[in-house]
Amino acid sequence: MGKFQVRMSQRHEREVEDVWPNAKRTPSSGNKMEKADVQAQENQGIAFMVECKSTQNSSYSIAKSIWNTVKSHANNKGWEMRPALCVRLYGQTNQDEAWGIREHTPETLPVELDLVVLDLNDFIEFYEDYLRLKEANDLP
Repeated sequence: MGKFQVRMSQRHEREVEDVWPNAKRTPSSGNKMEKADVQAQENQGIAFMVECKSTQNSSYSIAKSIWNTVKSHANNKGWEMRPALCVRLYGQTNQDEAWGIREHTPETLPVELDLVVLDLNDFIEFYEDYLRLKEANDLP
């Protein structure tokens, strides 16, 4: 992986850590001992092991092998760990502006799409909890 892509990935991991509640980036993620890019601490019996993937391509394919790896790392960490895959599609390095070409650095690349992939069962569980909370608080 080139330096540009490494900085792009690091930016993505930092920004996921900033917005994900109780999350910390994993030092040396990807080595033999540490897996996942971001880990969210256990809260109410649920924790997340998050793998971050970013690209400047117009698409990103999720292969079974990628999801199975993320899921396996989460399962190996503990029963409360849920796997999550954060996928970010960045814009292009060079963009046409009225005054000419703007060349972005990894830190200034526009984010075109930020997605989180969860297991359907996890998503349904969270949605049902949301509905119960909404009903318990008489919210519309």
